[in-house]
Amino acid sequence: MKTEHLKTIFINYLIEPKTQYAILINGTWGSGKTYYWKNELTETAKDNGYKAIYITLNGISSTEVLERTLFYKLIPFIGDSKNKYIKNLTKLIGNSANAISKFFTKSDFNDLFKGVGLDSFDFDKYVICFDDLERCQIPIKETLGFINNYTEHKFLKTIIFADEGNIDNSQEGYDNIKEKVIGRILNFELDIKESISLLIDNYKEEKIVFYNFLNQNKELISNIFIDSNQNNLRITSFYFRILETLHPIIKDINVQFSREIILFSALVAIEFKLGKLKSNEYNDAKGINHIDKHFPHLFNLNSNVGKPLIQDKKEEPEKSFARIFYDTYLTERINEYFFYSSIFTFILTGYLDENKLKEEIEKRSPEIISDEIKSFRELLSYHFRELSNEDFDKLPNKVLKYSKEGKYSIYDYIQIGNFFYFFSENNLFDISIKEIDANIEEGLNKAKLRKEINETRISNLMHFGDADARITKLKEKVKNIHNEIKKEFDIKEANKLIIILKEKDETALTDFFAKYNLSDKIFNNIDKIELCSAITETTNKQLFNLNEVLKDRYKSVNIGEFLFDDFEILDDLKNRLTEKSKSLKIQPQKFLIEELLRTLEEICEHLEKTKK
Repeated sequence: MKTEHLKTIFINYLIEPKTQYAILINGTWGSGKTYYWKNELTETAKDNGYKAIYITLNGISSTEVLERTLFYKLIPFIGDSKNKYIKNLTKLIGNSANAISKFFTKSDFNDLFKGVGLDSFDFDKYVICFDDLERCQIPIKETLGFINNYTEHKFLKTIIFADEGNIDNSQEGYDNIKEKVIGRILNFELDIKESISLLIDNYKEEKIVFYNFLNQNKELISNIFIDSNQNNLRITSFYFRILETLHPIIKDINVQFSREIILFSALVAIEFKLGKLKSNEYNDAKGINHIDKHFPHLFNLNSNVGKPLIQDKKEEPEKSFARIFYDTYLTERINEYFFYSSIFTFILTGYLDENKLKEEIEKRSPEIISDEIKSFRELLSYHFRELSNEDFDKLPNKVLKYSKEGKYSIYDYIQIGNFFYFFSENNLFDISIKEIDANIEEGLNKAKLRKEINETRISNLMHFGDADARITKLKEKVKNIHNEIKKEFDIKEANKLIIILKEKDETALTDFFAKYNLSDKIFNNIDKIELCSAITETTNKQLFNLNEVLKDRYKSVNIGEFLFDDFEILDDLKNRLTEKSKSLKIQPQKFLIEELLRTLEEICEHLEKTKK
């Protein structure tokens, strides 16, 4: 029910004389019921001559506690009570529960008001809201029985807020007491745009700059929550507090980046408050840090409908968190999405590294889109049918030209093959499969010379099966190129150890082994001969350090399960150093080399014993 209709019913309820029933307003957790009471219905009650009282039933364990709570809430209003005894007492101790609790213990308070029950009050111009009915620890029928005493006999105007979906209605007598007490049930539905407008208005007086920022971006924020089907006011309020903290940093930045941050922080806030992201996972972005404009094209083109489809498997593999995140929020917003690590950590932990956020923003710059990228994006997407005849006549030739020149990344050639096979087989473009393959082959050979690789993209590409054997073959070719380039990088990285030893950089040695803690890339890619020479040429202190870091690297009781591939190179190094040590006469170098040999012997034995 729309809030304006609910408000009309509420006014009619107030106007109706001597009502003997309550109104139950049903709504899910976080839907904004409490907010609506405090910011809308309370004022409406005052406008109609009523004093509004709010009581949460959350955690209340007995009707005695509930009665006392109601009494506390009434104290500020009873200074003008017609009951002489109550009037004198309130004059004595003041008109607030805080004043009472300050001067009297619990037992004193009960003794003081002994004999003064709520029956002494005239409820004629009061309206009370009992919130969180489903969270009350008193059996529901007893709670409603307590409320009925005042609605039926005191004609008390009563509003009950509840999430009926979480009420145990199987309790004996529940239906009967509900039918007796509740005269009308209204379903609460706060409009998302309306709720966002209400929240924004809260900043109007005291935080005008932030208010203006929110107002300027109100449509974007509203659309994000509407598209996400999120109307939980608690989530929205949490998100606004996030934006309030970010605002001093983002208020004057490029509009594009500001919109990115508004979107990104909203999506992470939603996932966090829904429990899909946990505080202790702030170091694990679950793949959403790798989502970019290429992400939608990781799925194959269905030649019938032109949409992504996973094939050649009987069942689709379980979707990753990143894939679900993309499908839920980003199918129409991928061009506005960017992962900000500092904001992700801030939302999950509450700590914002402002310098890191500023650095992330500074690294962003308006993207200069080259003609080859622009042509690629316009043609090779699932919206190619929307192109004009003129554009479709030009774009394939342009993309093929750039493709042949090696202008695209090696991974882009899979998408090029996918779409051009589709174009050829559907007579959309006059080109043979043989010509497409030749173009891709020549382009890949040129593109690989740039030696640009991306582990995330190759991993995502290889994750999905293909109905088309040609695409599978093309993927294998791209994977081989990727691995060749990666092997070059691995060899270069591994041989940094030789440089460190030769340059006698002791700090760098520790950092190197810390970086490649359980990685098998060090010794599998290193130059065996050069490594042995570097060890015999380094300083004594570096020899000692090397011995210690090697002991630490292989100390795990099951290390052979992870690093057995190191056995061959370490055994070879042991043999080479044994020969070298025979000609060494200088002490303590000879002693340190022999210590290292004993360590290598122990490591090789340990690897052999613990291998799979």
